[in-house]
Amino acid sequence: MNQPSCQRARDQEARQRAAAILAQSQPMEPAMKRYAHPIPCWNAPVWSPASVGEEAMDRVLEELARQNQLLMDLLGAVNSLTAATLSIRSRFVGEP
Repeated sequence: MNQPSCQRARDQEARQRAAAILAQSQPMEPAMKRYAHPIPCWNAPVWSPASVGEEAMDRVLEELARQNQLLMDLLGAVNSLTAATLSIRSRFVGEP
């Protein structure tokens, strides 16, 4: 079955408009090429506890405990800010 010429012209025009819309919505460059300076990978040296003295292991454990405490403090601060934000939001929106 042959379509009438005006129908084919409308279909062709619709395809061209759809192609133009799709071309505009495509990003100009791939997402992975956005970052000019990628984050380098850190290759940690492989070591065993037997090759490191007991004093060095104690310092490592102290540093890990200090880092863990900092992370716990940050988590508490984030939880407090979240609670304050939800409290303010509930006052303005009228949520229970």
